[in-house]
Order: sequence, then C-alpha cells, then structure tokens
Amino acid sequence: MNSNHNFFKDISHIFWDLDHTLWDYATNSKLTIYELFEKHDIHRRIEHGPEIFHDTYSKHNNLAWIQYREGQIDKETLRKQRFQNTFLELGTDPEGIAEIFENEFVEICRSKPHLIEGAMDVLNFFQKSYRQHIITNGFKEALDHKILNSGISQFFDTITNSEDSGYQKPNPEIFNIALKDAGATPRNSVMIGDNLEADVLGAYQLGMRCVYFNPANLNQELIPSNILTISKLRELLP
Repeated sequence: MNSNHNFFKDISHIFWDLDHTLWDYATNSKLTIYELFEKHDIHRRIEHGPEIFHDTYSKHNNLAWIQYREGQIDKETLRKQRFQNTFLELGTDPEGIAEIFENEFVEICRSKPHLIEGAMDVLNFFQKSYRQHIITNGFKEALDHKILNSGISQFFDTITNSEDSGYQKPNPEIFNIALKDAGATPRNSVMIGDNLEADVLGAYQLGMRCVYFNPANLNQELIPSNILTISKLRELLP
C-alpha cells in the first residue's frame, strides 16, 4: 500500500465482494465435493474420480451463476441444474442423487472456514482506518454461515446481498443500496472484488474507486487504467 497510498486518500469505506475475494470458494467447494463423492460412492456411478467431478461441477456452477446474474434463470433453477448437468455430462442418471448432492453441498460448504490467502491480515489492517462492508450476489442463508464460520463477522458494518436488495451486481441499484445503508458516497468508497464485470465495472460506473483482485491475470486489455489491479490481497498492506 505504500505505492498505492494516494489511491486510498480521502477514503472512509471499503466494500468487499465475498466469494473468491475473501471467502475461498474454490477450496471450500472442492473439499465439500470430495467429501460427498466419497460419502455417496460416486466412483460406482461414473468412471472418473473426484477431481474430474469437481472440475465438471465448477464449469456448470460458473455457467449457472452467469445465467442467474443476467436474469436468465432463478435461484431454484441454478441449484437444480448445476449438479444435474454435472452428472449428465459424466454419463450417469442424475435422478435423486443430484438433489441429494445439492442439498448436502449447500449445508456443508457454507460451514467451511477457508479464506483467501492474506484476507485476515488485510481485514485487520483496514479495520484501523476504514469502515468495511460486503456486497454480494450470494444467497442470504449461505452468506451468514460463511461469514460466521470463517471468523470475519466482526469486520463488517453492513452486508448487502442480492436476494434482500432485489438487485444483482453489476446493477447500480445494489451499489446504491449498499452505499445508503453504510452512510457512504461513491467518492469516499472503494470496491474490492474478483469479478471485473460484476464487482469492479459495476462500482466503477457509479464513480467508486475500485480494486480488481485478479490472481489469474485475466482481462488485462479490459481494465481501465485508474483501476488498481492486484494478484494477492497482501499487496494492499504496507
């Protein structure tokens, strides 16, 4: 943050995305998938091991979230399709087992505590000088468990989710609601997130300063020059 000191000048509020930015969805979901794969003897149903199953699920889950964010499917369809399509692609009848997998996945995954590397250090550091908040497209019942079980609930003054607000990032209305609830303005706020379209450009269009957490170095040609890009959260520390 020494080299980025001016970026945070006159800032009072930090808004965070949750999944993939603070809460390590990749690790937590993979651990959950492996547990369920073994519990339900999925190797008897398909020829592939848990790694292929997890990778296939990740593909369908990501696609479902894009469709959900764009209003093409609702929450129930998202949760029905992601495991159903995973089992179908891997050559087995999803009837019954897909619904069981979905229900148990939601319960187990949200209890996992793993955070993105450096998240706790950065949250502790920012807590000294800023008010911190969350804006997420995630579902409320999972959100509360994730924040509590990962030990970060004490850091956030407000939490805005798409279900309660009725809007999803990058819709400007969810940012406006979050700013109003926090008593913040775009000029004194920073948004930090891993999704360029939903988190970063959505907030950027409102005039918020933005940090793009980009560990895979994606979308380089699409990033406006005045958006701060980092590959590790600890780059925000002095």
